[in-house]
Amino acid sequence: MANKSPLKLINIAKRYKHISPVPRMPNFAAWIDGVDLTKPLSKPVQSELRQALFDFEVIFFRPQVITPEQHIALANVFGPLSSGSYFDRHPSSPQLEVITSDAERPPSIDNWHTDISWKPRPPLGTAIQITVTPPAGGNTCWISTSKAYDWLSPGMKKYLDGLTAVHTWEVSGFREALGKRGDDALIAAIKAFKPVVHPVVRINPDSKRKCIYVNSDFTRNIEGVDRHEAVGMLKFLLDWMKKPEFMVHHQWEAHGIAIWDNRSTQHYALADYWPHNRVNQRVTFDEKGVVADKVSVNQKVLGGGKIN
Repeated sequence: MANKSPLKLINIAKRYKHISPVPRMPNFAAWIDGVDLTKPLSKPVQSELRQALFDFEVIFFRPQVITPEQHIALANVFGPLSSGSYFDRHPSSPQLEVITSDAERPPSIDNWHTDISWKPRPPLGTAIQITVTPPAGGNTCWISTSKAYDWLSPGMKKYLDGLTAVHTWEVSGFREALGKRGDDALIAAIKAFKPVVHPVVRINPDSKRKCIYVNSDFTRNIEGVDRHEAVGMLKFLLDWMKKPEFMVHHQWEAHGIAIWDNRSTQHYALADYWPHNRVNQRVTFDEKGVVADKVSVNQKVLGGGKIN
């Protein structure tokens, strides 16, 4: 067994009085039952939902049909709205990103990643609802990067301390997708969102947990060590985080909802359902104090157009 530290479970009965989290993994990934997201949420419920997100890193709600306005209000419970990513926008609610996969638009986010780590201040988290599900498949997996860090050996933790890594959208599928839109879109993105540097190990300011902060989609390289060593270390960390002990595998029902902390998790959207239809509506939200761009990433680069 890699981790020999005794497990101390979160005392749910003591900490929660207004909601009832039901963990799916030890101290990770919890169902939140009995909360009606179609109605205004009381301040105590909002506070405990934030606490549940920080405690369990990803929280799930049973299917509820919520409007775009209710979806945005839910994201606002956890933080101010982010400017998002390059994805298409909802026609009546541009804060809402829409990721549609079907026969003409094959799924393209089937890789482990942390949302938008290519920004200087990546979003705190993401709230999604899968409004259309395929007949089978289309699940999403999350990993706890805090648990992945906790299970590292003391020597490895010491080695990683102080290391940094370069993150950029240019090493992801976004480069090809933007390239198909023409040189103007690609050049606009390159000018607007240059590579950024983040610590290899981040401290989540709300949970106080240390988390591995590299991902296979947006992390280009580790800095501060020989490049061959950097390649090997990045590969080790990406492989290490895929241990089943750190992972929850979620099967969607139409209108199911999930909210996760991007600072403490990574996720992977399975692409096993093509050519069937799957529609993901999402809102990203920032940490308190972050001033989002006045225009969305999509508007800045694509002028509000579609990426697919």
